[in-house]
Amino acid sequence: MGVLKLLLKSELPASKSKGFETCASESYSHTRADFSFNLQQPEARFAGTIARQTFTMYRLSNRLSACLALAAVAISQLSLARPSNKDLDFEDFYELEPIQIVGQEIPITVFARSGGDRSYATRFAHKVIEVAYDTLEKSPGPGLVIMGKSGEPHPIKLLENFMAKAKREEAPAELRQIADELEKSIGEWREKINFDMENDDDGEELPVDINQLIDAFPMPMPPMAAQLYLVAWELDFDPERFDLRLAEITADELRQQDFDEFRWVFYLPPKNTLNKVLKEVLPLAFEAGDLGPVKRMLARAAIATFKPLIKDAVEGVRKGVLYWSVLSANEAAFNEGDIELLAGKYMESQMPRGKILGSDKTERGIEATRIQKAENKDYARDPFVVLEPVEAFDPETFTPFFGRYGDDGHRNKRFFAKDGAYFWQEGDDEPIEYLPAGDLFFVSTQKDVTLQFFPGETPSYSQVELRKGRFRHTFDRLFEED
Repeated sequence: MGVLKLLLKSELPASKSKGFETCASESYSHTRADFSFNLQQPEARFAGTIARQTFTMYRLSNRLSACLALAAVAISQLSLARPSNKDLDFEDFYELEPIQIVGQEIPITVFARSGGDRSYATRFAHKVIEVAYDTLEKSPGPGLVIMGKSGEPHPIKLLENFMAKAKREEAPAELRQIADELEKSIGEWREKINFDMENDDDGEELPVDINQLIDAFPMPMPPMAAQLYLVAWELDFDPERFDLRLAEITADELRQQDFDEFRWVFYLPPKNTLNKVLKEVLPLAFEAGDLGPVKRMLARAAIATFKPLIKDAVEGVRKGVLYWSVLSANEAAFNEGDIELLAGKYMESQMPRGKILGSDKTERGIEATRIQKAENKDYARDPFVVLEPVEAFDPETFTPFFGRYGDDGHRNKRFFAKDGAYFWQEGDDEPIEYLPAGDLFFVSTQKDVTLQFFPGETPSYSQVELRKGRFRHTFDRLFEED
């Protein structure tokens, strides 16, 4: 209707306007001549009325046909004038979507092929960057969000294809090195989106292909990964052409600086990707899986009942991955351990927890990451230190430490000696051997956990602190009669 209104309001060229008027005038004159008999007769008057109405409809249909013809021509001309993807460079789809935070403008560029995709990617990025800015207390730097499109492959498939070829024996050493770097990045990304596919009760595996679910998750794009994505995009993501291109690609091509203006690059899958997973993949998986009728019925009910919650949770994971990516690109501000905990806390704050969260998700994220940030500072004052075992020690000094320990919310522990070795056991788990690392310290044989004993006035009041990485907890000695 917009095109038709524009055409009806616009003036036609003089020659075309004259042609239409001439055509209509000639038709009208010809009709009047055909019916110029005595209109005083009733039959003639009736025939004349019919003729006039017929001509009016004929004239209107001619005009409508002309307008429709012009509209069709205009639309075809607009289609010809609008360049296709093949006529555009990758950067032609860039659009700067900055965000203002505390008076500072943070440049965010969005690559998208439609207004709807661009709008979603912009809102998505702005919400996460606001939390990242609060965490960093400064701008996270310029970034690029690449919005995927339905029907295009997820970057993970492109990268896995490249790595498979680059790791062949005949592949150049430089390409193998790049493949190793990308494999490490992909491994870290998979850890962020990993979830337990096992049923804790009976160990029954749910019949879901993780590769089908991965398509719904975003991923950070290191420079060389973004370069591979650009190569695939230039080939319209044609798998055969991409394979041929990989056979001749060089390390220098992958090291090109097409994305050097951005501190971080992030791929965001189409928003409707998860709908496809929930609508097609999961139901089919449960049908095909070795599940009993009751479990299959419960699975279907869970999908139908909790679909909004699942979508909300996945959206929280998507935000968490972007937050982690942005902080990782600013690693100078935090160490890797700090970033892991901050990202985990932010992701946790975005989870629905039985109900879809309201519009305060950004504030929830800021509050949660501020608490974790304070905990990180406390940890930095007394960080975990891996202790080295000692060779000389007096076994008698360890006797008061033998016994049971516990705390609310934790399984009871036991520290004991057997055949000249020292063990720490949690519940009914296999005991873990520890080596003396001083008068009050023990370290696990894997050197990843330490125990520090704190003697009390009597053995019954002693404590032990267990530390592993960022985790630390103090357990009280339990009375033997408990």
